[in-house]
Amino acid sequence: MAAEQSKKDEIYLTVFEKHDTLIGLFERFGFRLESNNPNGERVYIKSRKHVNYSDPYRSFPFVNPVFQNAGYFVVEDVYHDKLFQYSELSNTPQEQVALSVANCISKVYISSPTSMPPYRLGEPILIYRKYIGNAGSPGYKSCVTSYCVVTNVIIAKENNRYKMSVEDLLRQISNKSVFDENEIRTKYANERTLVVIEMLYYGSFGAGNSVNWVWLKNNNFWPNSCPTTARLTQEQFKAILREGNVDVSNVIIN
Repeated sequence: MAAEQSKKDEIYLTVFEKHDTLIGLFERFGFRLESNNPNGERVYIKSRKHVNYSDPYRSFPFVNPVFQNAGYFVVEDVYHDKLFQYSELSNTPQEQVALSVANCISKVYISSPTSMPPYRLGEPILIYRKYIGNAGSPGYKSCVTSYCVVTNVIIAKENNRYKMSVEDLLRQISNKSVFDENEIRTKYANERTLVVIEMLYYGSFGAGNSVNWVWLKNNNFWPNSCPTTARLTQEQFKAILREGNVDVSNVIIN
């Protein structure tokens, strides 16, 4: 995130050859080996002038400029504040939960949709915090707080037909979900349909910049049907980012 905000053409990292796991992580996020230092360290570079858009990890934190559609990802406030803990809200207390999921850039959410979400690999989605309280106006408290890019959509169960075992589901989710193992097992057993959405947390609007439902509705960015099935154009996605005080030219680059 800091590298994106700095707007530097290149950033570099150094690592010793023995750290295989760390090197693999660098390469997954688009860093390429540039040279070796005299002390044996490897120098890895990532350039914003040559972004690799082959997958969302390699291009992070830049959104692929050729995407066709974006979408909404609706999360109830209590789960939003655990999963997207750094998507701050102004004048709204958020419980600070010590979860590894809060600090993880890769997020996983389990949903039980009435219809299959249309998300596609590499597609950006706007994270919509749905206010379920009874204080004040929900139209001003429900809002878009941040944006992610879809990395996987897994159908674990559809119309009461299991697509994978609960053990495989738990391995897939690991520690990236707001739900604990018992909750996941209960959902697996009881929900008619169970879909796992994996995403990379690309950025937040920051405190005071969230885009509320009233603005979305007044500007024809909110659907009359289920929001999770909504298809936003690239221009609509950019407009919402701008309303959230995001520098679009620093997020979507060619």
